Amino acid sequence: MPALDLTPEHIVMVARSLIGEHGLSGFSMRKLAAALDVNPMTIYLRFENKDALLDAIARASLAEFEAPSANGTWSDQVRALAIGLRNHLIHDRETLRLLSDADRLSGGLLGTLDRGLELMGAVSSTPEDTVAAFRVLFWHVVGSALVSGAFDNFPGSRTDLSAVLAQSGTTHTRLVAHAAHFGRVDGDELFIQSINLLIDGLLVAAPK
Repeated sequence: MPALDLTPEHIVMVARSLIGEHGLSGFSMRKLAAALDVNPMTIYLRFENKDALLDAIARASLAEFEAPSANGTWSDQVRALAIGLRNHLIHDRETLRLLSDADRLSGGLLGTLDRGLELMGAVSSTPEDTVAAFRVLFWHVVGSALVSGAFDNFPGSRTDLSAVLAQSGTTHTRLVAHAAHFGRVDGDELFIQSINLLIDGLLVAAPK
């Protein structure tokens, strides 16, 4: 492709492909230029710097998420929004690493923010309460997505915990009493349980 015809959209598309293949740690502007068959300075004519390109990559990924339509009860709609957004965020773990920047994340999800505020407004009495309720939901979803990979190797088998407690000679009686119920962590199941609790709490706090 001639350099003069190189569009920002094409650069972002190739950059996302490289990140998917090599990870963020293996991504560089020089590798991107080689993949595009252009001089690295050509990319800087379209993006001021690497961070600006990463912003565009994050926005492109987030723009692909569409908030679920309004079907079912209020709880069903909140649950669908939360699960859908989390699934979208963890679909590409390398791109997810770009989203730990709050401005980068929220700026790419304006439609989702609007839909979430609409839902929270139905159970809030003031604009301040609406924003607060949405922030609780939104950042719970984002936080769960950001740490989702950590559950893959999370030590949690009953044998592991019981052995640790036995070796430590702990006097924490409640921990000992509940040790048998600590199985391996299922991040998806834990997320569903936590969202259900959050939804129940929002409904209890809603103005009557």
